[in-house]
Amino acid sequence: MKFKSGLICLLITAGIIPWLMTGCLKPVKYAGELDTQKVETTYGDIALSGEVYDRWWEKYGDAALNEYVRLVLEESPTLQNAYLKLLDSELSIKQAHSGYYPYLTFNAGAGYGGQVSENSSSDPNYNLGLTLSYEIDLWGKVRAQSLVSELSQASVQDSAESAALSLVANVVTNWFNIQYYRDRKALIEQLLAISESYYELVQEYYRTGQTNGMDVLEQHQQLETLRATLKELDTNIRITQHSLEILSGGKARPEVEGSLPQAIDVGGTVDADQLLLTRPDLRTAKRSAQKADAQIVIALADRLPSLRLSASLSFRSASITELFQRLMWDLAASFSASLFDGFQKTTAIDRARITYITERYSYALAVMNAIAEVEQAILKLQLREQQLTDAQAQLERQKEILEVSRQYFINGNLDYSRVLAALKSMISASQSELEARRTLLLAQIDLFKAMGGSTWLKETSEQGAKRARERLEQLKDGKEKSDESS
Repeated sequence: MKFKSGLICLLITAGIIPWLMTGCLKPVKYAGELDTQKVETTYGDIALSGEVYDRWWEKYGDAALNEYVRLVLEESPTLQNAYLKLLDSELSIKQAHSGYYPYLTFNAGAGYGGQVSENSSSDPNYNLGLTLSYEIDLWGKVRAQSLVSELSQASVQDSAESAALSLVANVVTNWFNIQYYRDRKALIEQLLAISESYYELVQEYYRTGQTNGMDVLEQHQQLETLRATLKELDTNIRITQHSLEILSGGKARPEVEGSLPQAIDVGGTVDADQLLLTRPDLRTAKRSAQKADAQIVIALADRLPSLRLSASLSFRSASITELFQRLMWDLAASFSASLFDGFQKTTAIDRARITYITERYSYALAVMNAIAEVEQAILKLQLREQQLTDAQAQLERQKEILEVSRQYFINGNLDYSRVLAALKSMISASQSELEARRTLLLAQIDLFKAMGGSTWLKETSEQGAKRARERLEQLKDGKEKSDESS
């Protein structure tokens, strides 16, 4: 009869558990307001239209650059660490979900005790059994903790995507800088050859009394300046190549070839609302506010009463020889509530609310900064485009001047020094055009980075997480150590 009563209690308890697990508090109470975040542009009328390029660096048509970007995304130590952290955050979710399950423990013990009196007696006691316990998630604390872990995992993935976004921008920037340094070096070498010819001409004029020693000294100083510039460019090339090699984790030396490319049509920019989806940092800022919201639920649940159910099966006896002759069972429910804790838990609730409000303001500020960053990048892009147009026009005029001076020289109406001066001006204009082209390319990179990414970032993150899992499995199998030693 007692067994039947206990079984009925167990069934009743099992029936109310699903209802109790629904909880009285929601893991997200206020974070829904974040979806109504207003996204307003500052300038309004400068947004470009068109489809945004996903793998934008491929539009420059440099196969070696594309291959190096692929290598860096696979081998970068920065990204490898980010993907391992992502894997660790996935495992932390499993730990957070443990609150959904009951705890099963094995216990065994032996003791000796009795009654303290004039006719005192003592007896041994032995026990062996299993205990099942479960704390009912009355207030949604377990679900809130799981939500915090899930949001943290998503934030770690956003951080990995942000790192990949910055990494690609750095690779392309350094790649273009190397091409720029080489192109500029070629122009300086041309200018040096012209200056050397002009220096010889000035020396001849000095010997014949057609110029003074000051002109000779000035021309010699210009030669030394050009030679020093060439050394500086060689140093910059070596430093930038080493920076690229570091980005790949030392796996490959960049084989940069060709000249600095022409700027491309950027293809348009995302709508302001789309930035909330394409910018990993904005997603992280929003999730931080959502986590702070869930922490309010956790703080509230800590202040409210808790209910724990337990069931056990055990053998208990005063004699070890008779231990397995009687199987005992127990069902219990315990209810506890904090009456006074020095205002610790109530203060924790207010602090959690303050954190949420702070994170919400931070999210709003991050959105405004992101919009401003994109719009400023567009403004700078338009400015660089105009500067390149002006530099190209100046270069064309210098080419015309050079051609006219050559014709006058051929006809005997102009001194050769004027031809050399026109040639130097033309090369100087070529340097200005080259610099304007580089600044325009860097402005495009800044715009692409400010717009974030979509498909390629997600694919890179998935592939990186897969490699991190494979590395973990190798470590489990002992292959990681053997591979490194070999």
